[in-house]
Amino acid sequence: MGAYQVLIVGAGFAGSEAAYRLAREGVRVGLLTQSLDSVMMPFLPPRPPFPEGSLLERAYDPADERLWAFHARAKYLLEAERNLHLFQATATGLLLEGHGVVGVSTWEGPPVRAERVVLAVGSFLGARLRIGEVEEEAGRLSEASYPDLFQHLLALGFRFLEREGEVPETPTTPGYRVRYRAFHPEEWEAATFRLLRLEGLYALGLCVREGDYALMSQEGLRLAEHLLHELG
Repeated sequence: MGAYQVLIVGAGFAGSEAAYRLAREGVRVGLLTQSLDSVMMPFLPPRPPFPEGSLLERAYDPADERLWAFHARAKYLLEAERNLHLFQATATGLLLEGHGVVGVSTWEGPPVRAERVVLAVGSFLGARLRIGEVEEEAGRLSEASYPDLFQHLLALGFRFLEREGEVPETPTTPGYRVRYRAFHPEEWEAATFRLLRLEGLYALGLCVREGDYALMSQEGLRLAEHLLHELG
């Protein structure tokens, strides 16, 4: 697998938004997800207003608010970008050279190399999901967490805070709560999105800050603008 200019781990709202904007500006982007069936999959129908020109805005259709339909439109737009490679894999650790990150290792075997790596892993680090008395290692319903990546980050010295999110019951899914880890604020520089412990490493979305779909979309766009400036 060839090297990307930017590799984004996580295809939720923040990661997908950043990948889409970067690709449209000519950057070679890899967008890694554990499940192609949950790319930009909302819990509830997104509601405008949305950031102008965003993937969130383009995928929204007020005449069809089905969650799977929104996901399908967003995934189609991502896959249609010539500079964007959306693929399924599980990141298990960072590839390091000196004090810099040059990609990620994967459970499937092949490493993925990149000039810059963005962790947009949402609520999937050290995650425990609870429905009633049942608890499992998952970041959202039926989606496994990133245990190997989390342990690798701990071994590198990264510090985390524990957070908890709640997803309401819907006509088709039960409600549940998720306890997960987010990077400690001192590990992350909000203006640049950098994780300061290593060069070439950034973090985005719920793994650094809380917010709704619109905020995650806006943060994805802001990261893209920052990386475009860095890449020249």
